[in-house]
Formats: sequence, structure tokens, C-alpha cells
Amino acid sequence: MPIPASHAHRYIYHFTHVDNLPKILRTGFLCNNHPDFPAEGCLSIAESGIQARRAKMVVPCGPGGRVHDYVPLYFGARSPMLRAVIKKKNIDQYEVIYFEFPITLIERDDAVFTDASANTDAPPNFYTDPGDLVKLNWTEIDSRKWGSPIETLRHQRMAEVLIHSQLSVQEAKSVVVWNEGIKKHVQEIVKKAGVPFPPIILEDPARRHYFVNFTDAAEKGRSIVTGPRGIASRYIKACQETADGINKTQSALFENVTNLLRGLRDDFSCLPETAELVGLQSENGIHKETVDVHTLHVVEQLSSLPEFTSLEPQFQDMVQLSAFLHDIGKGPKSRWASNGGLQKVDPDHAVRALPMIVKILTQHVQQVEQQTAETLLKLVCYHDLVGEVLGKDRDEQQIIDVAKSKSELDMLFALGKADATSLVEWWWNEKKAAALYDRCLAGIHA
Repeated sequence: MPIPASHAHRYIYHFTHVDNLPKILRTGFLCNNHPDFPAEGCLSIAESGIQARRAKMVVPCGPGGRVHDYVPLYFGARSPMLRAVIKKKNIDQYEVIYFEFPITLIERDDAVFTDASANTDAPPNFYTDPGDLVKLNWTEIDSRKWGSPIETLRHQRMAEVLIHSQLSVQEAKSVVVWNEGIKKHVQEIVKKAGVPFPPIILEDPARRHYFVNFTDAAEKGRSIVTGPRGIASRYIKACQETADGINKTQSALFENVTNLLRGLRDDFSCLPETAELVGLQSENGIHKETVDVHTLHVVEQLSSLPEFTSLEPQFQDMVQLSAFLHDIGKGPKSRWASNGGLQKVDPDHAVRALPMIVKILTQHVQQVEQQTAETLLKLVCYHDLVGEVLGKDRDEQQIIDVAKSKSELDMLFALGKADATSLVEWWWNEKKAAALYDRCLAGIHA
């Protein structure tokens, strides 16, 4: 049967990281089992557990074989898989590019499509007849919501088109990019490769591909999660702003950071930024306490850890100060007025704290050394890094890139352990953490 007229206008999509584009221009899109599929040198944004299931899943129609014998594409323009990928903070969403193909690809003899994602233990239904497109859940596929209420619908939203073995770049009708900067970067790569390439277009608000913050005025237009390059850029900016503004105020609340730490020990609400956390409740079931109570538990937990007591006194003070300030990015309370005053889960709260730390150091502290400021900014900005490497598959290379010395590594591990264990004790696996620490220390000294 031909493609139903009601679906003939549609596109199907394949997204990848822009760093992979040079190889794609040389080989086209290759399935995982293709003999020329790169074993290394590509930036994979796939989940290892999912790939293991796809490698085994049988395709019962068309050319047959396994799912890894096919190049995968999605029917939906906004993929829950992309959201899952960027939440790990291993890539920056603005560096993801979308290839848009005509839906007529499914008329090829080597094409198969599904009614759900091919990444679960139970396989989806597989089809080759374009007339079976009517069996897909198009309401869910076309949804512009960021999530689905139940897992079944989420997987139906990720229905796939599978092209056997390989797919030419030139069959794409267009390539969608985040902004003009990425467009120019893609154009430079294509020019160097000297091959035909589809038109490059900017994100279309009518057919939204990316997950963009549209509620927070300060973050409007940014990705809902900042990746490693974005975090590093914002950290560098905060360091520069601090350098430009410290030691210039004549009427500060605190003479120096030592007095600031004493002030927080005496009264957590002594800063406007920490006062905003007092009584702030979270809708996250894991955070059963208000943010201020949780923060004080982190400080208490930190003080009892051997990772803390083994630090030199000046580093103990620095990591304890960062513990007091690590969650200020969850405020102010006005952010959550539309949510009944409940703080939503915010994977970007660490990087959101940076301008607040700058303000504290430049307006509320009279004398600050720049190195002290940069260390405090780093600890707050990356306080969740070690925990997310251990528990959420964040890339451990980021720890090596961030920690410039053993003392910084020690402080990051102490703070990460205090934060994780203050919530759920078993989140911190001592054996895994020790092995991670040894690898990172070796990486720093390499």
C-alpha cells in the first residue's frame, strides 16, 4: 500500500552530535553492525544498556537480522531519548543536530518501522507496509509535551524507522540546528569535506525539536540542562565577573570569607540567597525536607566524613562554605510561585548558583582572594559532579577536566559524598567511589 495521504507530509528524524559530522560525511549513516562503523572516535550519545538490548532484538520482517543491523530514525521531532541524553550532562544540547528525511523512506525495500521504541525487553511490533502507519500512536508522537504520563506511551512516542545497513546523508531534506553559531560550524565542516549537503535551517518553533527553557526569565531560550562545555563557559564567566568586582565594596556584610563561614554557622539565613531557601519545599519525593534543612544536614554530614577530616584546615573551611551554599541555585522562592511554592527538580541548579556566588563575593564580602573565589565557584558549580558520575552515568573525564589538583579532587569527593549520603545512604558506593577517585587522581597527574 502507498503511504496514507494523511501522513505523506511527514518527516522522520535522526539526531547526532555535531562532532560526529565529519565521519558521517565520509561514510554516511552506518548501522552498528556495519564493518565500517567506527569503533572509536565518535561521540556516542546512546545509552549502553539500551544498545545491549537492541543488539539482540530480532527484526522479524523486511531484511531481517537484528536492530543493530539498521540505521535508526524517529517519527517524532521531539524525542524523549534526547531529553534523557542531555539530562546526563555529557553533551550540550545546542551541539545536537537533526537530520530530517522524507517519510517516503519507509517505501524502500530495506526499510522497517515500529509502533514503539526498539529498546525494551519486550519488542515492539514491526511493519513494512506503509498502510500500517495508521496503527501508530500519532497523538503521542506529535505531542509537544516534554514527558508522557506512563511508560507505554513514552515508548510509543519513540516509534522508529529502521533502514538496513546504511543511509546516505544526501537523502535528507534538511538539517536542523540550534542557532546561527552551530549553523556556521556545520557549514565549515561541510565546506572542508567538499560533499553535497542538505539545506541547514534553524530551529522551527512550529516543529520544535529541542528542550528549551521558556518559563524562567533569566534562563529563557537556554537548554533545560546545561552540558559540560556550557557549564565550563559559565564558570569561566563567573570567575571573570568576580575578578572584576571583588574588593571594591565599602559596606559589606562580612569582612572576609572566614567571617562569612562563621556567619552561616551562626545563622543560615544571614545572606539574602540562603534566606530564600528557608522553608522552601521540594516536590521531589527524595527531598522530604525543606532546602534549608537539607543543606544543614549536608554540612553536618560533611563534618563527620573521613574525606573531610583528612583535609588541611583551609580546605576544610572552603568545602564547608561550599556546602552551605551548594543549593542556593534552587532559589529564590519566587521562581516557584506558579508551582504552588514547591521547588521543581532542577538539574541546572548548580550552574544557576554561579551568579549568586558572584554577587555574594562582590557585594557581601569586603576582602576576597581571587583564587579563593574561583575555588568556591568551582565547588558549588560542580558539587553534583561526583555523585552523578557514580549514579547517573555522567562522564568521569569531566572530574579530571575540572579538578586541577589533588586538593580540589579531595574537596569535590567530600562534598559529593556529603550531598549524596545526606539523602540516601546507599547512593554512595564506597568501592566504586574509591576506584573512581584513584582513576581521577591518576588522570590529573597524567
